[in-house]
Amino acid sequence: MKMQDDDLLRALQDKEEASAKYVWGELATTREQSRREYYKLPYGNEQEDWSQIVASDVSDTVEWVLPALLKIFTSTDKAVSFEPSRANDVKGAEQATDACNYVFYKQNNGFLILYTAFKDALITGNAAVMWRKEAKESVISIPFQGATDEMLALMLQEDGAEIQEVRTEQVVDQMTGQVMNIHTGRLKRTEKRNIVKVEAFDPNDLLVDAEWTSPLLQDCPYVCRVMEVTLSDLKLMGFDVDEEDLEASDRNLMQREVEETAYDAMTEDLDTSQADGYLRIEFVLMDRDGDGIAERLCVYRLQDKILKIEEVSHVPIATASPILNTHQWAGMSMAEAVSDLQKLHTELLRQTLNNLYLTNNPRTKVLTDSNWSPLANIDDLLDSRPGGIIRARDPNAIQSDVIPFAAGASLPMLEYVQAMRENRTGVSRTSMGLNPDSLNNTATGRQIDQSAAQQRIELIARIFAEILVKPIFQGVLKTLTDGGIEKLAFRLRDEFVEYDPQEWRDQYDMTIHVGLGTGDKMAQAASLMQIMQLQQQGMALGMVQPKHLYHSFSKLIENAGFKDVQSFAQDPSTLPPQPPQTPLPIQIEQMKLQADQQKFQAQMQADIQKTQAELQAKLQETQANLELQAANDQRDAEREQMKAQMDAQLEAQKIEFERWKVEYMAQTQIYIEQMKQQAVQSMDLAGLQAEVQNGLGI
Repeated sequence: MKMQDDDLLRALQDKEEASAKYVWGELATTREQSRREYYKLPYGNEQEDWSQIVASDVSDTVEWVLPALLKIFTSTDKAVSFEPSRANDVKGAEQATDACNYVFYKQNNGFLILYTAFKDALITGNAAVMWRKEAKESVISIPFQGATDEMLALMLQEDGAEIQEVRTEQVVDQMTGQVMNIHTGRLKRTEKRNIVKVEAFDPNDLLVDAEWTSPLLQDCPYVCRVMEVTLSDLKLMGFDVDEEDLEASDRNLMQREVEETAYDAMTEDLDTSQADGYLRIEFVLMDRDGDGIAERLCVYRLQDKILKIEEVSHVPIATASPILNTHQWAGMSMAEAVSDLQKLHTELLRQTLNNLYLTNNPRTKVLTDSNWSPLANIDDLLDSRPGGIIRARDPNAIQSDVIPFAAGASLPMLEYVQAMRENRTGVSRTSMGLNPDSLNNTATGRQIDQSAAQQRIELIARIFAEILVKPIFQGVLKTLTDGGIEKLAFRLRDEFVEYDPQEWRDQYDMTIHVGLGTGDKMAQAASLMQIMQLQQQGMALGMVQPKHLYHSFSKLIENAGFKDVQSFAQDPSTLPPQPPQTPLPIQIEQMKLQADQQKFQAQMQADIQKTQAELQAKLQETQANLELQAANDQRDAEREQMKAQMDAQLEAQKIEFERWKVEYMAQTQIYIEQMKQQAVQSMDLAGLQAEVQNGLGI
C-alpha cells in the first residue's frame, strides 16, 4: 500500500525526535564541554581573588595534531585516485581522478573544508561534510573595442549579455564614405552553471538514527541535516512557504516552548523575508510506493510541512571521528581523551600559583588591646606603597604570617600529568622538538620518537581517509555523473583539458594516499633515493619500467614540498609510444651486420686517410708550384711594367722629337724663305746697280 504524505510526515518527526534526544542531549553536553575546554573558558568553580588559570591541554593537543593531518592530505595534487576495474575504464578513471580532485580542491576550497572538518572532529568528536549539486551564477565583464553596430548587436544576442559601459565615436568609412558608429566599452554577461558544492557544517546539525552502529552513513535508515534558513532562502530554492510555516520549524523540539516567546518578541521588528527557521534535509529508507522495497528518499521538510520528496542514489553526508567507538556512529574526540587531565592540570596550576601568591604576599597579623582595637593603623597597612609609613603603638603590634612555599612538591605531579597526556595522544615534547632533556637526543633517537608519535597521527589519518574523505570523493563522482553538470575545463599539469562527466562510470575502485610512511622528510627522502637506485639497477634486467622510476621521482619531489612535478620531469605515459622490440634472431643478424658495417667503415676510414695524405702532398706540391709561378708572374709583370714605362718614355721622346722636327722644319723653311727673299732682294739690287752703272757709263 502506498504511503501517504501525512504518514511519512509523522514517521519523519518520530525519527527526528529519537535522534535529537541523543544528539541534542547527551552528545551536545559533551561537545559543549569540549569546546569550552578548547577555548580555556572557566569551569565555574573559580574563587574570587584566587588563581583562575585554565590549562591548555586540549587546545595544545588539537593544534599539534591538526597540521600533521592537513599536511598528509594536501601535500599532493592527487590525495585520492580512482582505479579502473575493467580495461576500457582506464581513461575514464584517470579523468575522474583529475576532475574530482579539481572539484574538491580548486572549485571548492578543499583545504578549508578539511581544516574545518578535522578540527570539528578533534574537538567535538565528529566531523560533518555534505555535498550537493548547486546552481551558481557568475558575472563576467568582457572588454570590447572598435565594434560596429552589427558586432555589438551580435554580442548582445548571447544569453545574459548586457552593456556595462560604452563609448561611441563616429568615423567615416574609407571604402564607402559613409559615417559609421564605433563602440568601445565593457560587456557584462551572467553565466549560470551547475557545480558540485562541498561544505563542512556544524556536527550539532547532523542527526543520525539512534540505533545506527557505524560511522559510514550510506546504509543508515535515517540521516538528517538541520539548516538554519530565512524565508528568502526558501523562496530562492523554489519552495512556496510563508512566515507561519517557518515559525513552526524550531530546531530543538525540547526547547521549542522556551524559544517561542523570544522569537515572537523579535519578529515584530524583522523584515518578513529575513524571518528564520530550520529546514530539515532528511535521507530516509522507506517503502513509499508500497512495493515492499525501501527506497532512499530525500525529503525537504519544515517541522510540520513537507516541501519536496525525491528519490536519490546515495546519502550525500559523511562523518568521522578521530577515535572510533565500536558499534556506535559517534566516536570520541581528542578533547575527551585529555579532558580529565586538563582539569587535573588546571587544579595543580591553581594551587601552585595560590601558594606562590601567599608566599610572596603573606598575610599580616595585628595585635589588639582588650577591646579588640588594633595597635597599628589599619589604613597604613592597607597602603603598600614602597617606603610607606606604618604607624603602630607597640613595636610588636605587626607580624607577618609567613606561608612556606610547599608547591614545589606539585612539580613532579605536573610532570606526571604531562607524561600521561603524551601517552594518550602521542604528541610529546620530544616529537615536537621541545624537550632538551630527552635521552634520545641523537638523530636516530629522535627519529624513533617521531616515528612512534606519528603512528597515532597516521591512524587518525587512515580513519579520516577511509570514513570521511573516501565517501566525499565517491559522492562527488556520483554527483558529477548523475547529469546536469557541464563539461569541466581546467588547467592540469601545464595543459588545458576538458572532461565530460557523462563519459565516466558512477563508481570506481578508490585508493587514498595518506602519506609515504613513518619517519620525517629526510628519512623519507633517503628511502626514496635508495628505491630509485634499486630501480635503476632493475631497469637493466627489465624489472622496472620508466613509469616506475617516474613515480618514485614524483614522490621525491612531492616530499620536498613541490606539487608541480611536471616542472621537474616529463611523465613517460605522455610521450609517443616506443616501437616494438625486435626479436632476438633479428637482433643477432643486426649485430652481425653492424659488425660488418663497422669493419667496412674502418677500412673505408683507412682508405680515406691514405687518400687524404696523398691529396695533401699533391696539394702542397701544387701550392709550391703556384707560389713559384706566382713569383715568376710577378717578375714578368714587373718586366712588362718596366717595358711599358720605357715604351711610354720612348713614345714620348718620339712625340717630342717629331714636335721638335716639325718646329725645326718650320723654322728651317722660314729661314730658307727668308734667305730666298734676301737673295731675291740682293739680285734685284745688283741688277739695279748694273743698270745704274750702265746708265752712268761707268
